Amino acid sequence: METKPGYLTTEFWVSIFTGVYMALNTTGVLTQIPPKFGAIALAVVSALYAVSRGQAKQGVQYNPPA
Repeated sequence: METKPGYLTTEFWVSIFTGVYMALNTTGVLTQIPPKFGAIALAVVSALYAVSRGQAKQGVQYNPPA
């Protein structure tokens, strides 16, 4: 069984949107949450995305294109 590419997953897009939002928040363009908490949230979302993709690919064998 093969997994779909990462950019087609919901987790990828959630992490992208969170990253962009937190980057705008940290630079001061948006000021809804303190930058310290924005950095923590971004780290948590990034870590959870990595774990999610790792679980999705667990046990999947690589089939190089012919």
